[in-house]
Amino acid sequence: MTTAVFILILILIMAMTKRVQIPIDQAELDLYRAAADRAGLPLAEWARRHLREVALQVSVEAPVTPQEAVRELCAMNLPTPPLAQMIRESFDDRYK
Repeated sequence: MTTAVFILILILIMAMTKRVQIPIDQAELDLYRAAADRAGLPLAEWARRHLREVALQVSVEAPVTPQEAVRELCAMNLPTPPLAQMIRESFDDRYK
């Protein structure tokens, strides 16, 4: 490696000085470390790549309209209480 290439790499590394701290439990940390090891990458680089990938996917997706959001929620077939119970709970919380 030439001196110029080494200096360029050093400058690039030094340019990444911002840190993001994300609280995770030990099991999650072990999971991420194992994935980074399988990819042959340091954990920080593995995390950067995956965060970037997800951020780019989210930023290019078209925004969801409220109607589309309701359709997606209905398609999930989630358990919901009876309407009367939801209305009662809504009023109870609102007028405490």
